[in-house]
Amino acid sequence: MNTSAPATGPKAPNSGQRWPEGWTKLHVYLTDLDQVKAVAESYRGVIDLAAGDKHVPHEWLHATVASVECDAASIDGPTREKLIGRLREKTAEIKAFPLTIGPALAATGAIMLDTFPDTEFRRLVNACVDAVNEIVEGDHGRPCGGPGHVSLSYRSADTGADPRRGAIQNKLRDVRPGRTEITVSGVDLVRVIQSADASTYTWEHIARLPLGE
Repeated sequence: MNTSAPATGPKAPNSGQRWPEGWTKLHVYLTDLDQVKAVAESYRGVIDLAAGDKHVPHEWLHATVASVECDAASIDGPTREKLIGRLREKTAEIKAFPLTIGPALAATGAIMLDTFPDTEFRRLVNACVDAVNEIVEGDHGRPCGGPGHVSLSYRSADTGADPRRGAIQNKLRDVRPGRTEITVSGVDLVRVIQSADASTYTWEHIARLPLGE
């Protein structure tokens, strides 16, 4: 059962679209990715060949776990504190787990590192989405788009289709080892800011959400 007043405002846009002017959004992100930076750097030369793609700076590498699809400003302080508490309860029920990040894939709107296996990551995703929908009225909780991934580049909302995407994928496959294994021991609730052309995402940290031991 929801415990807050409904978040109001225009309907949330689809993934990759521009957000309404002035919007920011709450997300749960996996940000402990220091080990992934070397892998990201190994793909830089290939991404440079992908016209229209903008690199994600190492400091903003992340894997999306869940999002709250409304303007963050519409969620009042008490509700946000309840959300933090519920997220911490949910994540504490999941033990830390290993996750392989990579290799890279050339999707339509981004070049991204795949993640594997899906079982525990998807359990974490579902737990966080459930926490959002238990606290923020309006069914605003959403899972990460598709399987888990870490985006290395984004294409702006104004950039057309890339006819060389298949060739870029072939070059990505040539990068070795192109992957690394990490241990997921916690995630973070953040407030995300989207650039004007929807090609860059930065954030402000709100709360750490540890996994169980």
